[in-house]
Amino acid sequence: MRTPARLRGLTAVTAIALAASGATALASAETPGRTEQVVESGGGIEVREVTLDSPMLPTAGPHPPECDKISYLRYRLTDEPEDPEQADTVLVMQPGATGSAYSLDRVARNTLHQLAAKGKHAEWWSLARRGVCQQDNTGIDAARAAGDYRIAIDYYYNGAVIDGKTFPGWRGLWGDRMGADFGVAQTSRDEYEILTRELPDRGFRQSKTLCGGHSQGGLLTGLFAATDFTGDRTDAGYNQCAGFVALDTLVTADPVGLKVDPLFAKLSELGLALPEAISTALLKFGLAPADNALIPIFNPQTFNALSILGLDAQFEPDAESDVLKRLPVTWGLDSTFRVGGANNWADVLTGAPNLRDFRFTNQAAFGQILSKNGMNIGLDQVSLGALAGGPVQEKTFPLPDGPQRIPLIGLGVGGALGHEKRVGPVDPNVLYTWDDYRHTPTTFYTNPWDQVVDIADFARMVSGPLGFTEWYFPTRVLYDTFLALAGSRTGSLSNIRYDAEVMGKPMITINGTDSVVHDFLDAQDLAASIIPTAPHFQRVIVPGYTHIDTLAGAETQNDGSPDPVGVAIADFTAKTVG
Repeated sequence: MRTPARLRGLTAVTAIALAASGATALASAETPGRTEQVVESGGGIEVREVTLDSPMLPTAGPHPPECDKISYLRYRLTDEPEDPEQADTVLVMQPGATGSAYSLDRVARNTLHQLAAKGKHAEWWSLARRGVCQQDNTGIDAARAAGDYRIAIDYYYNGAVIDGKTFPGWRGLWGDRMGADFGVAQTSRDEYEILTRELPDRGFRQSKTLCGGHSQGGLLTGLFAATDFTGDRTDAGYNQCAGFVALDTLVTADPVGLKVDPLFAKLSELGLALPEAISTALLKFGLAPADNALIPIFNPQTFNALSILGLDAQFEPDAESDVLKRLPVTWGLDSTFRVGGANNWADVLTGAPNLRDFRFTNQAAFGQILSKNGMNIGLDQVSLGALAGGPVQEKTFPLPDGPQRIPLIGLGVGGALGHEKRVGPVDPNVLYTWDDYRHTPTTFYTNPWDQVVDIADFARMVSGPLGFTEWYFPTRVLYDTFLALAGSRTGSLSNIRYDAEVMGKPMITINGTDSVVHDFLDAQDLAASIIPTAPHFQRVIVPGYTHIDTLAGAETQNDGSPDPVGVAIADFTAKTVG
């Protein structure tokens, strides 16, 4: 296939753009087995990508050399000392399920600015789990550097060549057995290695380093903290951190206190030994899907498409979008447009109309797919503003508004669909536009105070360095997490030993009222009131925030106040590390 004209000479264009954005290697910071380069700089904050050579665990099967590396994004105030141990504190954070390092970009910036206002010199490290080695970011990176989203479409779907490289294609729906090796044991070991190699002073780790995460990243932090890495409890995960930050999640290895009672501890361990062994074997032998390719909305092609939609919303927000029409009809994409965008059951079952049939500006297409008043799946909803420019109708798929407010029943419904009314476009002839969070009108389904995320900023985030999402998210880490929280302590989970010690550290648990997690944390509170051994978590409640809002809230809200999540983390940090 002939390379499109805009791709000819892309190597030079990319190099110029990267140089202009400050993506430069830091020779002085490099040591054998370690690289560090500035990937962004602005607003008083510098972002560096750090990569360490790190072999996978000996139990790992065949894998490409890219997977023998671990990376993180290092956020720091400009003109701060090179040595992170000269900072007042370092926050080391895990992204949530399917998230990658750049998903934490906005909350990282907000927190550092709040700490700077308190006179604190801080760093924030966003970890990229090892599984990102499975995805090819070439097209996204080149499109971002050149300011042209079409480059990404041509690379991933039209056979275009970038720097002599072509996209190898999407994996099959069953995934790759390599994903079977990216479990909790590997993830915990990687965090331990980053902490001990990058912050070698044990005293600094124990007194000045905070660990945490968003969503599943908080649960993974809890399992990391409870892990015995060397046989010496001074090297256990909880002893590498001064405290913990739970961002719309919990940091725990034992959410209902099973391990407090010796009988329940042993019963849970024995009862889950066989399921742990079976799940591991099924993944290792390719008898169970190793990643998320089979899942509507949460699949690799959708994550890639969201990055492309973010690029066009970032570079040409007001132009009429052609992205949805340019993307091919595939199971991964079509299932997303049907399930996530449908107004009613007829739309889902027939596939017509769907989002491809309407006219949107680039920003409106991006917003309607992800906004909490447009997306049908609660976990993905973001408070980005409101659809404008044409008529809308209230959605009834999969359920109309209302059941989420019914006691008990609402727990599951709100967790699945979110807490707000959802609407969709109805006129295929008008050009739909977007009102951002600062200009959202009061309507029957929303108002300005319900919208808290800057859509322009969020569009930038979804196509950032090291990725906003982990395209091929390994199912192994999900299975391991659920089994470990239920009490499994055999096989690869046998080193999780310090459940109670995790709860002895200072901790902040932040939760949005419009988050799907809010309902489940309410359920945990109920369990804590019934089960004497269950831990109790004191929550900082953030009104109106969804699950994704807690990591993406605009630095300045509609009433002029700062993002409350960044404020809460900064206050906790200053109190904990002094």
